[in-house]
Amino acid sequence: PRPPQVLAGVYPISQLQEPYSAVGFLAARIPLPELLQLGAPAAARGWTAWDICEAWAEKRGYKTARAARNDAYRAANSILRMAAEGKLRLCLRPPGYSAQKGEPRPSPSS
Repeated sequence: PRPPQVLAGVYPISQLQEPYSAVGFLAARIPLPELLQLGAPAAARGWTAWDICEAWAEKRGYKTARAARNDAYRAANSILRMAAEGKLRLCLRPPGYSAQKGEPRPSPSS
């Protein structure tokens, strides 16, 4: 899947045509609206990736050239770059890590 590749730095952010799924992947795993201090969501349904990007564009002043609307695409790239630089930290544990955490490690064989 592409979102984890983007956040791990394997897939270049500049080549993404649709960065909102990667922002959604990130927002599902860390409290992104609280970290970015975005306030309350506009809709009662909660935050979506698009809402987060729109709010970040509004806060940072990212506007489109012609219509002067909020530039959600630029905001999404900004959020992904912050995650890639380590300003937004994402930690993914290997599958089964939590279940095996309390078990003793097997001794290495010589």
